Amino acid sequence: MVARHTWLLPPVLAVCLAAALLAADASAPLHLEALLAFKKGVTADPLGALSNWTAGAGDAVRGGVPRHCNWTGVACDGAGRVTSIQLLQTQLQGALTPFLGNISTLQLLDLTENGFTGAIPPQLGRLGELQQLILTENSFAGGIPRELGDLGNLQLLDLTTNTLTGVIPSSLCNCSAMWALGLGINNLTGQLPACIGDLDKLQIFSAFINNLDGELPPSFAKLTQMKSLDLSTNKLSGSIPPEIGNFSHLWILQLLENRFSGPIPSALGRCKNLTLLNIYSNRFTGAIPRELGELVNLEALRLYDNALSSEIPSSLGRCTKLLSLGLSMNQLTGSIPPELGELRSLQTLTLHDNRLTGTVPLSLTNLVNLTYLSLSNNSLSGPLPENIGALRNLGKLIIHSNSLSGPIPASITNCTLLSNASMSSNELTGHLPAGLGQLQGLVFFSVGNNSLNGSIPKDLLDCVNLRTLVLASNNFTGGLW
Repeated sequence: MVARHTWLLPPVLAVCLAAALLAADASAPLHLEALLAFKKGVTADPLGALSNWTAGAGDAVRGGVPRHCNWTGVACDGAGRVTSIQLLQTQLQGALTPFLGNISTLQLLDLTENGFTGAIPPQLGRLGELQQLILTENSFAGGIPRELGDLGNLQLLDLTTNTLTGVIPSSLCNCSAMWALGLGINNLTGQLPACIGDLDKLQIFSAFINNLDGELPPSFAKLTQMKSLDLSTNKLSGSIPPEIGNFSHLWILQLLENRFSGPIPSALGRCKNLTLLNIYSNRFTGAIPRELGELVNLEALRLYDNALSSEIPSSLGRCTKLLSLGLSMNQLTGSIPPELGELRSLQTLTLHDNRLTGTVPLSLTNLVNLTYLSLSNNSLSGPLPENIGALRNLGKLIIHSNSLSGPIPASITNCTLLSNASMSSNELTGHLPAGLGQLQGLVFFSVGNNSLNGSIPKDLLDCVNLRTLVLASNNFTGGLW
């Protein structure tokens, strides 16, 4: 006789399973109603993303998985409760229904790159389990609902690229689990919340291209877990606090196009992980800190369009990963440090519109990856490096309005990618070098207001892309071909 066994669930597990099924049964109609309200609020669905969002008999059968759990963009947990709505780049248009606030189990709402308009429903603040709210690249208007500050489990809030107005609500400081906050490209006004430092888990904070003003609040110094900070293109003022040196995880700092003033903190040199430091177009004064030379992982350092008045620290030559170094449009003095020739990865070097003196260092010809070199509007003197032709990737050579002397090096014809050569208003002498016709990409060639002589080479005619040729105010002889 074959033994027959009846397998029974342990009592506790059976009770838990029964409770979950009952919860699913109870929530299913409410979630279905909210999803249908979402669809009703959509006025255009050109890609048919919601074409299978249809109700029917048996949508919430006891013990079964609700049909809406299989709708496009909808995900449920094992008990059939909606946990995620993801409808990215679906070209949906319309308004966002407040009924989404009834899906209490929702953990993720991502509507990236659609055409939603109107206000962000304050009812979303009832979604106590929500961890990620991503509404970037839509056309939401009005203010950021203060009710979002009730989302105690919220970790990521991204409202970038909308038309939101008003202030950043201080209630967001209650979202203590937040590690990423994106508010860029809106029309937000006012100051950063005084309590911003309460978000001590914040690693990514972007609020670029708004109309924010005021100074960084004292609590800002508490955001020591920050990895990426972008407050560019606002009206922020005051100084950068020296406590920024405690942001040891920071790898991107962008404060460009604001009204920050005072010195650049030398403590920034302690942020060893920095790869991008863009603080141009502000009102910084004083010295370029030599401590910035400690940032050996830096790939871009752009300090241009400020009022910096020191010499260029030779320590920057240690930032050997630099691809872009922009120090132009300041009041920098002294000579160009030869140590900059150690930056072998450099592609862009802009030092124009300063008060630099001395010669162009021979070491700059080591920068074989350089595509853009701008030294114009300084007081540089002496000859150009004879081996300037080593810069075979150079596309733009902007050195006008200095006191450079001597001949244009013959090796310049090796710079076959050159499109813009602006050398006017110097003290250059001698003949134009033979072989300029090899520069097939040359569009702009200006050597006016120098002391060049001899005949004008006929092979300039071979520069078929040449649009601007300036030879005036020299001592050329002979005819123009």
